[in-house]
Amino acid sequence: MELQKLISEALKDNRSAQKLLYRTYKDRLYTLAYRICGDFELANDILQETFIEGFKKLHKLNEANAFYGWIRTILVRKAYAQVKSRTESEDIEQLQAPVNHYSAFDVEYIEKAIQLLPDKSRAVFVMAEVEGFSHSEISEAMNISVGTSKSQLNFAKTKLKKWLRPYIS
Repeated sequence: MELQKLISEALKDNRSAQKLLYRTYKDRLYTLAYRICGDFELANDILQETFIEGFKKLHKLNEANAFYGWIRTILVRKAYAQVKSRTESEDIEQLQAPVNHYSAFDVEYIEKAIQLLPDKSRAVFVMAEVEGFSHSEISEAMNISVGTSKSQLNFAKTKLKKWLRPYIS
């Protein structure tokens, strides 16, 4: 079904249309939520809350083709609000060194290192480097300045380079 038609039907509380929108975007959004918050269950909760809010506010969407960017922004704000409220921190020493040749363990190690970044830095890093957000989009979604977005990204990259340097050939 065409996106414009699907959104029109979802606006009429057509559950089938809403379910199809959910199925179409849930995997990408869940992955983004997980990368920002670092918790599988919390990412799932954020995903559900995002779609509930999205369907309630769907009438505010101006252009159907902007749906993914619009719903993604809702998710980012929810995910960032969750991580901002947490105070947990882990140490890089908790990482186990990956094997010397490229493997799935290396990918796991990199993902774990990203999860150990401070919340704001991790959110900015994931949004900029993984999702391709611009600094102005990050600024708007996280309610921070463009300069803060740039400095947090630089901080995250510096930390990751330091932590991963021993494992890069």
